[in-house]
Amino acid sequence: MRRTVAVVLAAAMFAEAAGVAWLNWFLAMVVEGQRMSLAGLDPDMVARSSRIGAVLFALFFVACGAVVLVSAIRGRALGRLGTGLLVTVAVVHGVLGAAAFALVGFKAFAVLAAVLALILLFLSSPGRRREDPGPGDGAGAEAPPSPSSGTAPVAAG
Repeated sequence: MRRTVAVVLAAAMFAEAAGVAWLNWFLAMVVEGQRMSLAGLDPDMVARSSRIGAVLFALFFVACGAVVLVSAIRGRALGRLGTGLLVTVAVVHGVLGAAAFALVGFKAFAVLAAVLALILLFLSSPGRRREDPGPGDGAGAEAPPSPSSGTAPVAAG
């Protein structure tokens, strides 16, 4: 089940990357086309900032999707960096969901809440720990002696 959730979550992250990039890019085109000024700000600077935000948010969501996909392929739990990245994107989804509910409506909130639920389900699902050897990691090549073999460790004294 963990891999299925991970694949669906990665697809959602990649789709969100494209959607957020398109939305910010579109807003930049609107600002340029209308020559709008926001509280005296230069319209070219606003458009440029929107395009930079489009690229940065898209890279952020693509990185989150890639981390989830790599974890699913390897079948391992996330490390500290991956967990931190997914916790950050979960917080972003929570804040965006609240803003979307207030500004856009329930449908946008439902989509963001569904992706947040996938993130939390993936983070809380058990994965193989990073230290555990997998089936192809040379498990059993050098097995330590078992305590029942009759040899007790000698204490230095």
